[in-house]
Amino acid sequence: MGLSSLFGPKLPIDGEELEFQLATFKWLLREFGAPAQDGLITATPAFFPSAGRRGVEVLFEEVRAAAGMADWPCDLREGDRDREVDAGNAHLIRHAAAPAPCGTFHIAEDLPGRPAVITYNPGLVNDTGAMIATFAHELGHYLMATAEGTPPGGWDLHELHTDLAAVYLGFGIFLANSARNFRQFHGAGEMGWSSGGQGYLSEGALVTALVIAERLAGRDATAAAPHLKTYLKGELKRAAKALARRHPDMAGAVAAIDLSQFAGD
Repeated sequence: MGLSSLFGPKLPIDGEELEFQLATFKWLLREFGAPAQDGLITATPAFFPSAGRRGVEVLFEEVRAAAGMADWPCDLREGDRDREVDAGNAHLIRHAAAPAPCGTFHIAEDLPGRPAVITYNPGLVNDTGAMIATFAHELGHYLMATAEGTPPGGWDLHELHTDLAAVYLGFGIFLANSARNFRQFHGAGEMGWSSGGQGYLSEGALVTALVIAERLAGRDATAAAPHLKTYLKGELKRAAKALARRHPDMAGAVAAIDLSQFAGD
């Protein structure tokens, strides 16, 4: 290992997780080919002309179109809302019931055409970015439900694969920006901050996956930086530099992965 590897930019994930990501991208490409989108999906009118202003259903249709899944039969439904904890009792939030999921997915075997039933947490409707990330994750489930083979490590890891599938579909910016949220509360003489998470992979893992996906598409991954949260911009640039040193030929690195080493149930 050279000095540049020892003292150069570090990846936000370890080598084992990186190999898992490369294996998953190889599997996604083998199963589904190149993604339908041919450019980085961003929160711009080019992809989201409604900007979330015309309702959840319109936003969902825009996400489906960006993913290249506009003609996949879907039934969108409102799901459960998180249990609300008022500011005066915010100190009890860690003891509250588990929050409702951001979204859910299943195939409706009993409905004509076997559509995907996708739900969303109505508590997210005022956070367009989080809604896009939720819809992208659930569409990732839908995509993976059509796979013929078993993903690396087996279906027990399917939620991790699904986050990566959403990045593969082009929504890495939205997943990274929504992976961790910080909110201020005030009232009843108290104020403070609360935090929450969305998705299954860490911010660092999602930024790394975003770099891999962009490089596989032949694009400059650092072009995503202006669309990320401020503190993730540097993370993206460091990940891009570290991966460029470690795998100057990303397509070759993915092709070289032996998927038999990741066999699962």
